[in-house]
Amino acid sequence: MDRQVTGKGDHRLFRRITLVFSVVVAFWTVPATVHADVDAAAVNRAIDRGITYLRSTQGERGGWDEFQGQSCGLSSLCTLALLNAGVSRDDPAIKRAMTYLRATVAESTYSVALQTLVFCQHGSASDLPRIRNNVTWLTESQTAIGAWSYGGKRQFGGDPSNAQFALLALGAAQDRGVTVDPKVFQQAIDYWELQQKPNGGWGYGGSSATGSMTCAGIASLIIANGRLGNVSSSVSDGKIECCGGASTEQDPIARGIDWLAKRFSVDVNPGGSADTYYYYLYAVERTGRLSGRRFFGGHDWYREGAERLIAQQDDFQGFWEGGQWERPTVATSFALLFLSKGKRQVVVGQLQRDRAGQSEWQPHPDALRQLVRHVERAWGRDLTWQTVRLEDASLVDVLQTPVLVISGKQALSLDANASDLLKDYVDQGGTIVFDASGDNGCGNAANFQNSVANLCAEWYPGAPLERLPTSHPVWNAERNVDIGAMPNGFWVYGVQACCRTAVFYVPQSLTCRWELGDRLFHRGETDDPDRRQIDHSIRIGQNIIAYATGRELKDKLDAQIVLQADGVESSERGTTRIARLDVGAGGEDARRALPNASTIIRKQTQVAISVPENPVAFDEQALADVAVLWVHGRRDFVLSSGQRDVLRQFVERGGVILGTAICGDESFARAFRREFAAVLGQNSLQSMPSDHPMLSTQYYGYDLRSVTIRRIGRGASGQQIRRQTSPPILEYAEIDDVVAVVFSPLDISCALESQNSVQCPGYGTEDAAKIVTNVVQMALNQ
Repeated sequence: MDRQVTGKGDHRLFRRITLVFSVVVAFWTVPATVHADVDAAAVNRAIDRGITYLRSTQGERGGWDEFQGQSCGLSSLCTLALLNAGVSRDDPAIKRAMTYLRATVAESTYSVALQTLVFCQHGSASDLPRIRNNVTWLTESQTAIGAWSYGGKRQFGGDPSNAQFALLALGAAQDRGVTVDPKVFQQAIDYWELQQKPNGGWGYGGSSATGSMTCAGIASLIIANGRLGNVSSSVSDGKIECCGGASTEQDPIARGIDWLAKRFSVDVNPGGSADTYYYYLYAVERTGRLSGRRFFGGHDWYREGAERLIAQQDDFQGFWEGGQWERPTVATSFALLFLSKGKRQVVVGQLQRDRAGQSEWQPHPDALRQLVRHVERAWGRDLTWQTVRLEDASLVDVLQTPVLVISGKQALSLDANASDLLKDYVDQGGTIVFDASGDNGCGNAANFQNSVANLCAEWYPGAPLERLPTSHPVWNAERNVDIGAMPNGFWVYGVQACCRTAVFYVPQSLTCRWELGDRLFHRGETDDPDRRQIDHSIRIGQNIIAYATGRELKDKLDAQIVLQADGVESSERGTTRIARLDVGAGGEDARRALPNASTIIRKQTQVAISVPENPVAFDEQALADVAVLWVHGRRDFVLSSGQRDVLRQFVERGGVILGTAICGDESFARAFRREFAAVLGQNSLQSMPSDHPMLSTQYYGYDLRSVTIRRIGRGASGQQIRRQTSPPILEYAEIDDVVAVVFSPLDISCALESQNSVQCPGYGTEDAAKIVTNVVQMALNQ
C-alpha cells in the first residue's frame, strides 16, 4: 500500500545548501552577426519623425510644392511614402492628399506613374477607373524602343528612369486587377535587355553603369517577366505543366545582381551622382525585395541602409536632404519608402544551393512571390519572401525565415556542416518544406525523395516521414483544402519533431502551382480543374505558413534568439542539479527543453546549474543530489507503488518537482494530478493564487503576475491563436508550508524545445523560461 507523506520539514536542509542572489542580465545572448546599434525600434522612430516632417510640409490643398512641369509627381511621391510608412487611409493628411490627387490630371510619366502607385496602394475601388485611364496613358506613351520619356507620346527615345517608374505603375495596376496589354511588358523587356552593359550593369543613356540604374534594370525585368507570365510553369489544354516554360536561368537579371553585388554600397550610388543617393537607396530596396535577396555581395542591404539613414536624419526636424534634385521632401519620401517597404516581415524563403544550378534549387522563380501575394491578401498586411544562400548562411541568417522551401529533382548534396545547419534551424523553430520537382513534365524526382527520407531519418531516427492525416492543420489551418482538387495520388507528408510537424515533404510540386497563382486574381475565369488545383495548392502553402508561425512574425531587425544547451553536466561543489524523470509519457518529444532551460538560467543568473544528459534513474539513490525534478509528457501514464514511494521520499527530504504537460496535453495533465494525489495524499495540488511568492521577485526571480497565454481556436478565417494576459496558470502542493510540487497544465516544454511552438496552448519561450527560473530560485531560497 502507498504510504502517505507525513511532512517532515527537517529533511529540507539540502535545498538551502546554495543560497544565490541572482543578478539578472540580458535575457538572451545576441549572436555576433547582429548589430546592436540599429533595431526595429530605432527604425520605427526614424519613420515616425519622417512622417511628422512630411505632414508639416503638406499644403492647404493637400499637395506638396511641385517641381516645374510636374503636375502631381512630388505630391504623389509624398503620399506614397506616407501610405507605405503606415499612415492610415482615414488619416486627415491622407484624405486631403487623395482629394488633391483625384482632382489633378497627371501630365508626365513620373506624375502618371506615381499617381497610379498611390491609387493602387490606397486600394479604393472608386479609383479603379483612374487607374485604367493612367494605364491607357502609359501604354500609349511607350516609345518605339519600349521605353518612356518625360511626357506625351514619343515615337523614339526614352530613358531608363522614366521607364522604371512606368513599369512599377503598370505592374501595380495589373496586381490590382487592371488589364495591361502584354505587348507593353514584352517591349519593355526588349528595351532593358538591349540597354544592359557588357559588364551586367545599366547606365543612364550612354553613361557608364550606375547602382541606381542597375537596380532599375533588375527590378524592371523582374516586374515585366512576372506580369507577362514568363515562368517555368504553364497550363496547356487544361493540364498543368511544371517544366518546359521559360528558362529559369534568367541571365540578364543574374548578371545585373552580380554587378551590384561586386560594387554594393550604402554610402554612395556606385558609379552615379551624389544628387541621386536617396533615389538609389529606394531602388536598392525595390531590387532586394523583388528578387527576394537579403544580401548583395555579403552586405545585408536593409540593415546597412537603415543604419546609414538613421545616422543621416536631421536631429531636429526629422527630414533627409540630398543633392540638387533631392530636396528634403523628395529625400525624405525615398528614405521612408526604403525604411518602411524594406522592413516588411519575411514569411517564407527559398534555399539557394550553389552546388545545384538555379533550375534545380529554384525551378519556379516566381512561386514564392505569388504565394506571398495570397498570404498578404488573407492577413491584410504587407509581407515579403527571401532567398537564403546555404553556402554562406549562419544559423542566425536562416532563422530570419520562418518557413524554408527546399526544391529539387536530383538527390540532395549536403555536406555535414550544411546538414547540421538545417537540423539546427528546425530545432530552433524553423519549418522546412521539401518540394519535389518531378512529374508534370519534369521527369522523375525519386532520387530527391530518397535523399529527403534519408536526411529526415538521420535527423530524427524515431520520427518517420509519414502521411499527414486529414485532421492535420496542413489541410485546414486557415483555409480548407479539397484533396479531390489536387492531382491523382497527391499528398503531404511530414515529420513530427520538436513538438510539431517541423518538416513537410510534397512529392508533387507545390511551387509549380504557386507560380501560377496570378490566375486566381483574374476575374471572370471559369472554375476549371487546373484553376482549382492552383487554388488548393496555394491554400496548402497558406496553411503551412499559418501553422508554422501562428501569424507571429519577427521584425527584420529583431535579434534572433538561439536556444543552445551548453555544458549540461557538472560535478562541482555548489552546483544545483536538475534532472529529468522519464515516466513513460512521451517526454522524449521535448528532450531539449530542460537543457535549454538550464542554459537560460545560467545566462540570466549566478546559479550554477547541472543537468544530466539522460533521464535520471527512478530510485532514491539516483535522486539524492537532485534539487529539482523535471517531469513532463504528452500522454497518460501510471506509476507503480515503488515509484510513488521514490517520489514521496524525494519531496519529503526537500526536493521540488516541476511538472508540465507537453503541448498542453490533457491526458498527461489528468494522469499527473491522479498520480501525484496518490503520492502526496492530503497535500493535494491546488491552483496557485496570483499573489503567491513564487510569482513575485521574493525568491530573486521575475515578476510573473502578467504573462501571455496562447490558446488555439477556430474562427471565420480558420485557425486562430487567442492571447490573454494574466498570471500563469499553475498548480502547486505544499509540505509543511513549503512548496514541493509545481505543475503547469499548459505547455512550457515545447516553448523551450523550440521557439515556434505556436500550436501548443501555453507560453512563449521567454515567459516559459521565466517560470522555470522562478521555480528553481524558489527551490533554492524558500
